[in-house]
Amino acid sequence: MAAAHPPLPWQDGHQIPWDDPAFSERMLLVHLDPDTHMASRAPRLIDAHVAWLHRQLPARSRVLDIGCGPGLYCHELARLGHQAVGFDFAPAPLRWARAKAEAEQLDSTFHHLDLTRLPRDAATLLGAPFDAITFWFGEFHSFPPDTARAFLPQLHALLKPGGRFVLEYQPEDIFAKEDTSFWSCEERSVFCDTPHLWLQEFGWDEESATETHGHWILEIASGNLQRYIQCHKAWTDEELIALLAAAGFHDPVFCDAITGESEEFEFPLVVTRA
Repeated sequence: MAAAHPPLPWQDGHQIPWDDPAFSERMLLVHLDPDTHMASRAPRLIDAHVAWLHRQLPARSRVLDIGCGPGLYCHELARLGHQAVGFDFAPAPLRWARAKAEAEQLDSTFHHLDLTRLPRDAATLLGAPFDAITFWFGEFHSFPPDTARAFLPQLHALLKPGGRFVLEYQPEDIFAKEDTSFWSCEERSVFCDTPHLWLQEFGWDEESATETHGHWILEIASGNLQRYIQCHKAWTDEELIALLAAAGFHDPVFCDAITGESEEFEFPLVVTRA
């Protein structure tokens, strides 16, 4: 398999297969592991984040969570009396989120949607307008700039006038900005159910201010080789403010990470208004 080293940002791929059924089943197990922040946060961080958001909101607010995964933020918001709606395009976590909400009779609903291809009737489908929209864990950075410029105005249209857009972002100065690689031998991972070698390579493209994260997966028994690429675009604070302003958001307020527990797995917030 011929490929550039490191991967070319946004050209050699930029997302891992979130919507693949088998991949999403394996990823669900990581989401639900309370001892890791690799997919969803550990429960104590989620509780802290939701408590912070709860203090900002009126009672019985309607909140939309982008990339909700198994709905852990939505479930907790609903337990505090809010109406929570989430969407994602990974099937297994959504199935779990719906089952949990039904079992506990929580006021939260979940939709299978792709942020980059929102339908024309998204506002009706989701039940807009919302008092707040949340976009946690720096996932915003995994979209190409032109894609972000396209979906941000769509999110703005889902908010009530004065509604909050809460964006957890990775500051430009904490990107590694260096080329590194390492490998491990795994019995099982989110990429493969059988023993395999997992080579990870990181690259930094200065021109586009983008980090690439490549995953080479070599199955030991079959020799099958697969490659997956993630890209993460770095934005300066000034670029981020301009990007949000162009989508109609205003009055940006930058906030420190809520708990400050880990710079690697928890980031600052920028809160804007519609």
